[in-house]
Amino acid sequence: RNIFKVKKSNAEKSKNMEKEEKFFRETFMYDKEINVINTATAECSVPSKRRVDLPVTAGERLDIIDVTEGNAVICRNSEGRYGYVLVEHLNFR
Repeated sequence: RNIFKVKKSNAEKSKNMEKEEKFFRETFMYDKEINVINTATAECSVPSKRRVDLPVTAGERLDIIDVTEGNAVICRNSEGRYGYVLVEHLNFR
C-alpha cells in the first residue's frame, strides 16, 4: 500500500515542478533551455520582497540556472520554485 502513496507523491511533485517551470518561463520570459550551471548554499535566510525573488533559508541548496546583469542569479530550490537570489547571500563552495 505504501508503494502507491510514493508513486502518487512523486506524480504530484512532478506536476508541481512542471507548474513552477511554466510560471517561471511566463514571468521571466525565459525561452532558453533550463540547465543547472552551478550549485550553491544559502548563507542566510532571506524572505522574498518581490514576486520574482526566491525566498531562501540558511543552509538551503540551490541550483544556479542563469546569471543576470547585476548581482543576482536565477536559482531553483528543491521544491522546483525559481527566482532571483543575490550573489552575496550564496556560498559557492
